[in-house]
Amino acid sequence: MNDSPEDRTAKWLVGDRLSCVLHLGDGSLAYRLAEQGHEVVVAGDDVIQSRHPEIQYVRSSGERLPFVGDAFDAVIVPELRESPTALAEYARVLRPDGLLSTISRRHDDSIPWMRKLREIIGAREAGAASVDTFSASGLFREPESHALGSWEKLDLPGLLRFAAATKHPSVGETALGQVRELFMSYAGQTGFLRLRHETFCTRARVDKSSMSQEAEPPDTMLLDFR
Repeated sequence: MNDSPEDRTAKWLVGDRLSCVLHLGDGSLAYRLAEQGHEVVVAGDDVIQSRHPEIQYVRSSGERLPFVGDAFDAVIVPELRESPTALAEYARVLRPDGLLSTISRRHDDSIPWMRKLREIIGAREAGAASVDTFSASGLFREPESHALGSWEKLDLPGLLRFAAATKHPSVGETALGQVRELFMSYAGQTGFLRLRHETFCTRARVDKSSMSQEAEPPDTMLLDFR
């Protein structure tokens, strides 16, 4: 069976071998990586419960990462922070030649129902990370980029999840009622909407040759509800 576009994207972000991966934020990509056999740690201030038996969860906040150095083969940061402290922390916890990867997605607003959805919920999509973010720190080698376009079917629950995740912060939850009406107008016959999106990925290998010994990391809070 051929890999899905999401599977191919996940594999590209971590490289060609099974890895120990740190995923910043409790996102769906972490679960796809776990299903592929990678050892996955999810960390962030949005970690509130264990949602997968094969994933470790760590509550963290701020830019300091609560892990010892050289702990991971890959660090995936959906929203890459450009601050020197954050970049230095990603480099510190990576093993030599490890990968720092980031991902962003842009949806095709030319589709008629998508234009109507944007009128209802606005948009807060982030652009792709600049390759200069990696290079300017002096901690990473020349970055690589990868782009992939694909289509996705959305039923009503899927559309509501998509709208809630991408709506502008100023738009209230009451707008989701209008999203339901939109679905019935455009998908009453088929029961689904087709969404086109482009995924942009960037990765760079760490260069630890100029790094000095770091202080001990903050305390780790491991959430284990098994």
